[in-house]
Amino acid sequence: MPGPPAPAAGGAKFGSRWVFLLYARGQALSTAGRGPVCSLAVRPLAFIGGTGPQGLGLALRFAAAGAPVVIGSRAAERAAAAAETIRAAVPGASVRGHENAEAMARSERLVLTFPFAGLAGFLAQAREALAGKLVIDVIVPLAVRDGFFELTPVGGAASVGELIQQTIPAARVVSAFKNHSAEKLRDLAVPLEGDVLLCGNEAAARAEVAALVGLLPGLRAVDAGGIANARWLEAITALLLNLNRRHKARATIAILGMPPT
Repeated sequence: MPGPPAPAAGGAKFGSRWVFLLYARGQALSTAGRGPVCSLAVRPLAFIGGTGPQGLGLALRFAAAGAPVVIGSRAAERAAAAAETIRAAVPGASVRGHENAEAMARSERLVLTFPFAGLAGFLAQAREALAGKLVIDVIVPLAVRDGFFELTPVGGAASVGELIQQTIPAARVVSAFKNHSAEKLRDLAVPLEGDVLLCGNEAAARAEVAALVGLLPGLRAVDAGGIANARWLEAITALLLNLNRRHKARATIAILGMPPT
C-alpha cells in the first residue's frame, strides 16, 4: 500500500501513530512457526515487480526473517540492483535478482507487486507460468482524483484477485498484504503491527500464506474467506490512504473480537 509523504531522516520515529480498528466477525488463522526455522522459509519467494516500493519492502522484510528471496523485474539489471540493496540492509540474506520470467521459473510461490496498469499484459504472457503456483496478489487498482484516493475499475471482475483467478483458474490465488504501508515495510527500524487479511478460494493456499505471514513479527494472518472478498480489501486500502493523508498518520488495520484458534 502506498503511504503518505515520508518523514524526515530518522523515519523510525513518527508522530500520530495509531491503528485503524475494524470490528468484525471472522476467523484468525494460526500460523506455523515464526522466524527462519519455519519450514516454509527454506523455499524461495519470488517478488514479481519486486523493484517497486511495495515489492521491495515485502522482500526486505521476508529476507530479514530468513526466507530466500528472488526479485523479478522486466529489466534484469534493475532486479540485480534491488537484490544488492536488500543484501546491504540484511547481511547474509539469500537474495537474487532476475528478469520476471526467470524469477517465476525459480519459485512455486509468486508475489505480484507491480502497478495495476501492467496487470493485463502480464496475465496475457504469464498464463502458463502461473498455473498451479501459489500467487499472492498485493496489487490495488488506485487512482488519485482531487487529492482523494479511489479505486479504478478492474474490468471484467470486481477486484484484482478475482480477475487473476478468473483469467488463470489453475493458479492458487490469495489476495494479501494490500493494507500495509510500503513506507513502513521498507524501514526495518519500524516494527510491523496489525493484521493481514487473506482472501482466496483454496483453504490450503490461505493457510500457506498465513504461515508466511507468521514469519513477520508483529503481523497476524486473518482468514477473510473466498477471493470474492478481495474487493473489500482493496476498498479498505483506499480508505486507509485517505485517513492517513487526512491525519498525517501511517495507520494499519487490526481485527478485534475474534477468539484465538
